[in-house]
Amino acid sequence: MSETLEVGGLTFEVRRSARRTTLGLTVDHGGDLIVHAPQSAPADELAQWTRSKLLWAHRSLAARQALAAQVREPEFVTGESFSYLGRSHRLVLVAEQNEPLRRDDLRFLLRRDARESAARHFKNWYVAMGGEWIVRRVALAASRTGVSPKNTVLRDLGFRWGSCSRGGVVYFNWKLLQLPVRLVDYVVAHELAHLREPSHRPEFWRILDATLPDWCDRRAEIQVRARDIYWCHQGMAR
Repeated sequence: MSETLEVGGLTFEVRRSARRTTLGLTVDHGGDLIVHAPQSAPADELAQWTRSKLLWAHRSLAARQALAAQVREPEFVTGESFSYLGRSHRLVLVAEQNEPLRRDDLRFLLRRDARESAARHFKNWYVAMGGEWIVRRVALAASRTGVSPKNTVLRDLGFRWGSCSRGGVVYFNWKLLQLPVRLVDYVVAHELAHLREPSHRPEFWRILDATLPDWCDRRAEIQVRARDIYWCHQGMAR
């Protein structure tokens, strides 16, 4: 049975690790609140620390719910627009072609018999097309930040743009590739800064200031742009 905490009307799942030395709080793909704790952390200490994070927890859940309410789900019909690195591509349904989905100049061509599984095909296309691109983009940014991630992975991260592991692996959401390059660069810089400073302490923002001086403007823009991209959750393999 998993360990949970009930604090301030919210339920938090506790995940303990013998390798962890600090406390952390995240919201997972499904919207569950997760407290990450050292193996030996006392329950009363966890409850007290979690109570101090209630404002952050409520704000994070509210922001996620607001974004979910604004999410547009595509119908996958001729005339819809999908973006790749900020460039708009018109969707056209076609009767025959070898691949279920392909790109032709500024069009996406979707085979009609693949429409029911179109969300999966779009995800696969973005991952296949953008996987090597994001690796090159991370390498370029890493040369400026002085960090070298052990690996770069493009995958589904729910409503998160990116994340990084304690082992030095950086993860990016495939949906990020719908945004302009300058906004992708902000997420890349953010995650690379976390490799040097895991928390959002003042040192983290100093690192980001040094590597991407206009990061604040880019972050504000990405929050607006998030309402205009497709998240394609229905029928998509996680």
